[in-house]
Amino acid sequence: MPEYKLFAQRVGLMGIVNIIVSLRGLILLPILTKTLGTELYGVWTQILVTISLLMPLGLLGLSTAMIRFFAAEKDKNKIKREFYAVFTLITLFSVLVASIFFVFSEPLAIAFFGGSGSIIFVQLLSPIIILTTLDVISIEFFRAFQQMKKYAGLSIIQQILEIILISYAVLVGYNLFGALLSLIVVRAFLLLFCFLFIKSQIGIGRPSLNLSVLKPYLSFSLPLIPATISYWIVNLSDRYVIGYFLGVASVGIYSAAYNIGSIVGIFMGPISLNLFPAISNLYENNKMAELKTHLEYSLKFYLLFAIPSLFGLAVLSKSLLATLTTSEFLSAYLIVPIVALAMILFNCRSVFFDVLTLLKRTKVIGLIYGIAALLNLILNIILVPVIGILGAAISTLLTFFIFAVIVGILSFNEIPFEIDVKFIFKSVIASVPMAFVVWNLNPYGAVDILIAVGIAAVIYFGVLVLLRGFTEDEYGFLKGMLRV
Repeated sequence: MPEYKLFAQRVGLMGIVNIIVSLRGLILLPILTKTLGTELYGVWTQILVTISLLMPLGLLGLSTAMIRFFAAEKDKNKIKREFYAVFTLITLFSVLVASIFFVFSEPLAIAFFGGSGSIIFVQLLSPIIILTTLDVISIEFFRAFQQMKKYAGLSIIQQILEIILISYAVLVGYNLFGALLSLIVVRAFLLLFCFLFIKSQIGIGRPSLNLSVLKPYLSFSLPLIPATISYWIVNLSDRYVIGYFLGVASVGIYSAAYNIGSIVGIFMGPISLNLFPAISNLYENNKMAELKTHLEYSLKFYLLFAIPSLFGLAVLSKSLLATLTTSEFLSAYLIVPIVALAMILFNCRSVFFDVLTLLKRTKVIGLIYGIAALLNLILNIILVPVIGILGAAISTLLTFFIFAVIVGILSFNEIPFEIDVKFIFKSVIASVPMAFVVWNLNPYGAVDILIAVGIAAVIYFGVLVLLRGFTEDEYGFLKGMLRV
């Protein structure tokens, strides 16, 4: 199956990108927490959360629409006309969103960012939001046509430059202001670099708001805007609730543990980036059997790495927090395994979610996200004042579980595919001795933890092979990922 081998190679390529993204987090976490302290790190976290909200709003859901409509398109003139129409609309709307945020920067700083001293940080968000939004739509151009080497190269350049500039700015004393300025510089550079590649492929088009061109895109994407807002509420609003009830320092402590627990998401990243463009192309060419195989293998190979990661994070949570942060953050060690389990459920939902998006069930997606968002917000408001940041983690777990079940059922009603329950069971069995060995090693420090992770990987995969967890075709998939 040449399509799936190509898909496997692209997944492997994006796996490299995700490793670098994870390294960015692991490198910046100790630098920022130990240099900025809990309060300024909390402000940094709130800023990243806000970017995660406003950037998708600025996109108007059009990045997903572009991937869906460009999947099998060959006409270069049509691509050029539609891309620049989308880009023009996104530019105007992102500027509008950023301007509104700038106007209300003072009350927002006082309410959610630790006080009036953070006004300048909130104001710097405006150019970051505009540049981030335009970067995303530009780089998604390459994903739409499955040009994953360009996508990966641009992503790697961004991550490396941000690691270098943010680290330098903070360590030489420019503090949070320097870190935010670094984001502006790198993202402006990335936008310029993206357009050099886009120009070489389709040329430069005139700014346009052609409604006949934009109408099908907006019909597809506008129902996704409530879903985008709801996604933010489901995934990130707990920081605002914590900030309101417990203060910005608690946001920093919770976020450090949350970021470590979210490591399990790196294994879905390369799969999800490739899956939707791939199945869109297969669907347009009526290759339903291959489409189902993509879905089946994508879920299985995510769980192959995610399940042992959950066990590993559960036993290493204290060691990781002690190594990457300061003693003020250690109280959040229970957050790590709870968030890790929640993120596994949420990332499994990604496979099912792609099916509904493929079939243009965007209104259903918006409704599901809305229900999940309301549930999550209510749970956070109830639990955070009572049991603190642990309540936010429990709220996330409950919401993601219900969300995954609902999306899974709806997806299977449309395009059913096989879920290898026996493999999941074998993966859990293989993870138990692995976790026991790591727990007994009780590593502390970056070197000891890396050695423990290496030993854990050998034990896990060794037991899984003995349990015959893979078929020959699946071994071929793994080999395909290595031949990038």
